[in-house]
Amino acid sequence: MAIDSLINKLQYVQLEPPDKILSLYLNTDMRDPEQQGGEWKIALKSGFSRLKEYLAASDPEEEKCLDGIRAKMNQYLNAMGKDMPRSLVFFVSDSGIWEPIKLQVPEDTRFYWEETAVLDQLKGLRQTYPSTAFILTQQHEVKIIETVLGKIEAVERYEYDMINESWKNSHSAVDKAPPFEENRMREHVTENQSRLYKRLAASLDQKAAAKRWERMVIAGDKETADILDQHMNKPIHSKIQKNLLNENEHKVIEHLIKEA
Repeated sequence: MAIDSLINKLQYVQLEPPDKILSLYLNTDMRDPEQQGGEWKIALKSGFSRLKEYLAASDPEEEKCLDGIRAKMNQYLNAMGKDMPRSLVFFVSDSGIWEPIKLQVPEDTRFYWEETAVLDQLKGLRQTYPSTAFILTQQHEVKIIETVLGKIEAVERYEYDMINESWKNSHSAVDKAPPFEENRMREHVTENQSRLYKRLAASLDQKAAAKRWERMVIAGDKETADILDQHMNKPIHSKIQKNLLNENEHKVIEHLIKEA
């Protein structure tokens, strides 16, 4: 996974003075009541000012490095405009390290100016929000939303093909059937539910192994969730009785992360 590769890469970086790494964790969550007025901008400016004041008195060469980093970060943030994630993480050096990370989970604002990257907070977030597949079920349709650190990495939608008795990616499926065919489909799925979802469970186990999902969460009716749970080798982290298959995916993840 990209975030794991980044952590592995940064943890072995050791710079030499005056070059240092700015590790910055920035709370930009506009849903936070304390961030409604863009307080993150004040916190960012204040943090840079305190660090610059300290370096001006202790090491003017490091101060110059900080000025270069600050200019690059301001350019990046200005380009984002109002399209802000819930938090941002930066690992930046004047010598060329540039690793901005957008997160859809909250994090406290922290500044670190050291010869190595400060990764503890990022590692903590990685453990709190692992690679998770949210499996949304409804009748003869299934949606899989893959996330890492609360960020959507991939979305797949499957429909049951009654003729071939298999689950197919909906992008390759034929046009939706007329109403009477929909009724036939529901009857078929209801009558053969255990067998059909046992087949789906086998497919999900294969995906879980191939994509190294660390958690799986099922959202749908209790009976379907229980059948999948019963027939899967990989454990289900939680089962939530809510029909969310046709809801906005970002809102679904925001909602389910709290419940899972």
